Amino acid sequence: MLDNMEGAVDQAGFLATTDTPVAIVGARGTGKMYIARVLHAKTGASPEALEVVDCREFRNRDEANRRIREALLSGAGKTLVFKSPHVMNIESQLKLARQIATRRLADTETPTYLPAVRLIALFPDNLQRLLLQGSLHERLASVFAGYPIQVPPIRQRKRAILRWAYKILGQEQEHVTGKKHIRGFTPEAEQVMREHTWHGNISEIRSRIVHALEHKQDGEWLTPVDLKLFRGEQTIITTMALPLQDMDAYAARHESYSPNAWEELDVILGDRVNRVLQEATPLPLGTWLADEVVLAALARYSGDQGRAATFLQTSRRNLSRWLPGIRQRSSARASSSLWLEPARLIGDWVRGLGIAGVAPLAQAEMLLLGHLEARRQDTTINFRGQLLGVSKPTYVKKVRDLEATA
Repeated sequence: MLDNMEGAVDQAGFLATTDTPVAIVGARGTGKMYIARVLHAKTGASPEALEVVDCREFRNRDEANRRIREALLSGAGKTLVFKSPHVMNIESQLKLARQIATRRLADTETPTYLPAVRLIALFPDNLQRLLLQGSLHERLASVFAGYPIQVPPIRQRKRAILRWAYKILGQEQEHVTGKKHIRGFTPEAEQVMREHTWHGNISEIRSRIVHALEHKQDGEWLTPVDLKLFRGEQTIITTMALPLQDMDAYAARHESYSPNAWEELDVILGDRVNRVLQEATPLPLGTWLADEVVLAALARYSGDQGRAATFLQTSRRNLSRWLPGIRQRSSARASSSLWLEPARLIGDWVRGLGIAGVAPLAQAEMLLLGHLEARRQDTTINFRGQLLGVSKPTYVKKVRDLEATA
């Protein structure tokens, strides 16, 4: 087997013999959906009997309740996988928890029992931490807390890193035109991959390999430079305190803790602002940030501009109007060694977002604006406006709006 994930595969096999609701817990990119498929396969059911209920896509409470009701009613013989149920409205979480606990459908005049259905929920963090953050209702945590499967980060599965890297390389070469001649990784690349922290886990391995294949000009072996793995880059997340976190609380976290994509993006954007200010190079960070959010939304919906526009809370016409400029700037973004990590993290963050709430473009802009204002003593409004990609009057207005929101 490629990777037993420190016993997660064995645990999934055991729980497949029970009807217990199962929580699969792990940071982004660790392979939670893979474990869900393993558990489902161990039941002997057909692959078509696995249905994913993506709770990130619910616009509001009514839609969440309706979609969950439909899934439960038609769930006979199926495995229902609730993806990120903690992003739902708290009332919807409580309603789902009651239906699971009682095995009865809610809002019916006569008792209606749920069909025989297997229930799995995928969570990006420890249930207790999600409870403390206030994003997960205690009743929903309780119904899935019996035998949670913890999928450890890839850095705790060191022997699996190169196996995954070679597997992904074989898969991705089929999709990158003219790159089927790549034979593997240099010894230096293998060494730096073993040493890298891989906060993005398997998703980060794939992202770096795809980027390397797309930009490799010649040669049969991928190098650390191709993978954009530099030892100096690896220390940024681990040596800087996560923003807005109490240091004692951070130190007390379990060793398996991995920062989420938003926390990493916060840190990396702060680092990029510092570097740009030190070098006095007016890179259009705000423009590139918006570009990557739009591209990540399109990737999330496999190029469907209508759904991407809805997710971004804009019109399809606006999205079509933005795309030529985004494509025109693609070579500049790709050629900047400072931008690979922010681009990857933006993709990870956008994939995990719920569809309701503050528009993603506004969230990203506020994050960058906060870092720019934190360095206001070191530069001018004009320069900060250049970095955000707006005029001085617009920048001043955005700062006022940010202060009003805060």
